[in-house]
Amino acid sequence: MASPSALVAILVVVGCAAVASAMELNFYVGDAQGWNTGVDYAAWAKGKTFEANDTLVFRYARNQHTVTEVTKSDYDACTVSGNPINNFEGGALVTSIALSPGEHYFICKIGNHCASGMKLAVTVSNSSDTPRAQPWFPPYSTPASASARLHDGGAVVAAAVGVLVKLALF
Repeated sequence: MASPSALVAILVVVGCAAVASAMELNFYVGDAQGWNTGVDYAAWAKGKTFEANDTLVFRYARNQHTVTEVTKSDYDACTVSGNPINNFEGGALVTSIALSPGEHYFICKIGNHCASGMKLAVTVSNSSDTPRAQPWFPPYSTPASASARLHDGGAVVAAAVGVLVKLALF
């Protein structure tokens, strides 16, 4: 059996990891609808607070959409003039983008998707020291391959704490 002081030290480390993971959030763009046509992304983003190191998770149908980060002028015009800031297309089912402070603009550059509203603008502030609750993790109808499955660090931390507590009790 481990000593009580060793168990306390382990619980402190796990607790600190849980707080750190609570500071960086995953936002699943479009919630259950994912990154798709027919979704009001301005309404989705309204009321959300995005901070540095948060992650936007775009889930979409393979080869039917792109996630393209562009300048504000390209966002407003629904076009890509020159080189995009980031461009994800083709075979991905899930694209995760870690955010830095500032303005970020995303469009789908396929057909008239952007002109039909498939675009997202977010303002990202510097990280705060205040823990935040992880946003709801919605289901998504397109099955992901094993290599594209989504993982949430909070679930891993919770499982580790459960194991450690159980070890401490026995």
